[in-house]
Amino acid sequence: MGFVALLTPFLIPLLFRLCSWKMTWEVRIVNLVFVYFASLIGSCFHWYQLPYFDKILHFSSGLFGTILAVLLFCSIKQQKKIIQKQDHAIFLIFINAVNMSIALLWEFFEYLMLVLFNNDAINHYTTGVHDSITDMLCATIAGLFITFLVIRYYRNGKSNFFIQLYENMYDTNIGKQKDA
Repeated sequence: MGFVALLTPFLIPLLFRLCSWKMTWEVRIVNLVFVYFASLIGSCFHWYQLPYFDKILHFSSGLFGTILAVLLFCSIKQQKKIIQKQDHAIFLIFINAVNMSIALLWEFFEYLMLVLFNNDAINHYTTGVHDSITDMLCATIAGLFITFLVIRYYRNGKSNFFIQLYENMYDTNIGKQKDA
């Protein structure tokens, strides 16, 4: 697992490089803080044995996975806000489907770690599928929370950290490409 812990700080920078995007300072900080808790504190200091620590991390990954999905959708549409009424429903479905797909793929990865290295990150031997399902549920609930914030932003214009995080990423990447 030490090898995996060494790779995790590079997952988001690799994704941004594959998309030809630049990381904003907020994304760098969020990535480092998340990796710090997930890899160093969680694995090295055994915080995953603390009640709900794992669920908090999966909830956090759902928050940021959904924001990443918002950026992806807006990158595809080449617009910062969803303007056309018919795009709203597909946008909301898309961002939640991407978030849930990220959670599912992570659980597949944890299952692969069990099969290949007998590392039981999914608590298969003690809880069966309960741990995997609740992990994905936490990410889904976080995605629905971001969806609520996005809907509120579109209706009332009330911004927050997550909306600003997305808008800064959009302005740094897609907005500049579009203006060029």
